[in-house]
Amino acid sequence: MLANWFLYRTEGKNLGELGFNLKGENIKFLPIGLFLGIMAVLIGFYLKSLLTGDKIIFNENIHFQEMLKQLYWILPTAAVQEFICRSYGYKKLIETYNLTIANLITVVVFVSMHNVFNIGIFGAILYSISIIIGHFVFANALLKSGTIFFAIGIHWGSNIANNQLFTDQKLSASILFLEKAVQQDSSGFNPIGILLYIIALNIGFILLWVFLSKWRKRKEQ
Repeated sequence: MLANWFLYRTEGKNLGELGFNLKGENIKFLPIGLFLGIMAVLIGFYLKSLLTGDKIIFNENIHFQEMLKQLYWILPTAAVQEFICRSYGYKKLIETYNLTIANLITVVVFVSMHNVFNIGIFGAILYSISIIIGHFVFANALLKSGTIFFAIGIHWGSNIANNQLFTDQKLSASILFLEKAVQQDSSGFNPIGILLYIIALNIGFILLWVFLSKWRKRKEQ
C-alpha cells in the first residue's frame, strides 16, 4: 500500500486512483466482493463433488470464533497480492502499452507468487489455470468498479472459502467438507474427464468473470 502511495505521489496523485479511500461507494465493494468470492467457490465445490462422487457433509460443530479469526488473518494476504498485481503497476502497463500486455505480464507475476510446483506437473497445470482465471476476475473487478476494494473482497472471499469454509477434510472452521467416495481404478488418461474437472472446479469464477466482463464500467469518482 505504501509503495503504491509513493508511486502515485511521484505523479501528484494518491491512492484515490485505485479507489482506495474511506468513501462509502468504494468501501461497500469489500463486503460485496467477499460474498461473491465465497459464492463462486461454493458453486465450484458443489459441482466438483458431483463429478467425483464425493459426499458433502455439513459441519454441525462449526467453531465460529476460529472462522472469524481465519477471516481476519486471510484478509492481509489477499490485500497484499492485489496491491502488488492489480494496482499502480497494472494500471500503468495498461496506460503505457495496452490491456493485453498488462494482463500477460501480471498473470506471470501472479502465478509466480504461488507455489504451483509442490503438487507435481499435473497439479501445477490445474492450479495455474485456476490462478489465471482468478487474475481476470480480480482485474475486471478493479477496472469495472474503479476500486481495488472490490478485487480485494473477491480475493478475500475466495481464499477464506477455499482454505477454511469448504474443504476436502473437516476443519474447525469448515461449513462444508467432503466425505471421499471409493475411488475406482483409473482407466488411463482421460482428457474429457480432466477438462470437466477443471471447468467444474472453476465454474463459479468463470461465471463471475463473464458477469464482470459484461458489467458496465463505473464512472470515475
